[in-house]
Amino acid sequence: MFRGRPVLGGIMGFLCFLFIALDLLFFGIVPLNSPVITILPLVGIVFGLVWAKFAPLGGGGPAASPHDPTSF
Repeated sequence: MFRGRPVLGGIMGFLCFLFIALDLLFFGIVPLNSPVITILPLVGIVFGLVWAKFAPLGGGGPAASPHDPTSF
């Protein structure tokens, strides 16, 4: 069920939201004992999975054939 892009999306979502949480921590926007630091990476996994599952990028649609101007 989850092969390829959803797995990569989950990993990338985790890393992206982890770095966002660390930025919020390092710039003093959230305190160290805030649950936001733990929740954001988990939200990133879910967000990455959903985005990769339903993203149209590189989908299995038909390939575009080149237009031949000599055939009418």
